[in-house]
Amino acid sequence: MQTYPVSLVLEGRAVVVVGGGAVATRKVEGLLPTGATIAVVSPDVSDRLAEHIQARRCAWRARTYEAHDLDDADIVFVATDDEAVNAQVHADACAAHLMVNVADRPELCTFFLPSVLRRGKLSVAVSTEGASPLTARRLRRQLEKLVPEEFEDYLDLLASWRPRAIDALPDEPTRLRFWEQATDGRVQTLLEQGEAKAAGQLLERLLEETRGLV
Repeated sequence: MQTYPVSLVLEGRAVVVVGGGAVATRKVEGLLPTGATIAVVSPDVSDRLAEHIQARRCAWRARTYEAHDLDDADIVFVATDDEAVNAQVHADACAAHLMVNVADRPELCTFFLPSVLRRGKLSVAVSTEGASPLTARRLRRQLEKLVPEEFEDYLDLLASWRPRAIDALPDEPTRLRFWEQATDGRVQTLLEQGEAKAAGQLLERLLEETRGLV
């Protein structure tokens, strides 16, 4: 059975993380940038998690898991060293038709967490569907060498030009011709060389040339 890769929009969604150790901490820190409302359920938490709780980045229910912890949840993450708790949370989440991920237990997951390379608006996710998370992380590190940090600026520049291209070029085939040239590597190379002004000038020229063909 194959999984269906997606990127979830979790802003304003209620996320429950059961567990308070190192793995749970990584889950919470991965969730924080999404704007989700996070509740941690655990009698104890790591020092790092305690910092996030004190800063009110997430809430803490300082006790063992109870079934009603999932009452308002949209998605559930489980990261405890108690197999009975892991199994119970999984069963409760499935009964409530909630998506659930249990760390290191792929058979108790309805979704898997990929290893993610981020460069601004670019996200490259590598998943082994729970078979070997370490392998996914190693592949992600290899990809980091192929996608430079400047890629973030490159995507921001292209995004800033989208409204202008839409206004200047009247139809989709013409805009596609412009974007094929704008993304052929020349603009990206200029940015990697620190030539932001030249990159903008190249886009300007490409736009004028394409508009002249209309």
